[in-house]
Amino acid sequence: MEPAEVTDLVRRAARGDQVAWRGIVAEYGGLVSSVARGFRLSEAQTADAVQTTWLQLVEHLAEIREPERLPGWLRTTTRRVCLA
Repeated sequence: MEPAEVTDLVRRAARGDQVAWRGIVAEYGGLVSSVARGFRLSEAQTADAVQTTWLQLVEHLAEIREPERLPGWLRTTTRRVCLA
């Protein structure tokens, strides 16, 4: 996905656009799951880490200063959640 497309999705999702939110989840759901699975947690712990990562994104979506870097934000957040 092009950086401008990511920025548009993030900004729209931050304004409550559910189609944009679903687009973010569809585009990056595999990334979040893959990072969490890499920690070799139990299935339940992995599912919790993925869900917590998405929750943190919802809580901080409007605060993301560089939306085009969302994939990196998701990787870092998922790692931190798994380590917690």
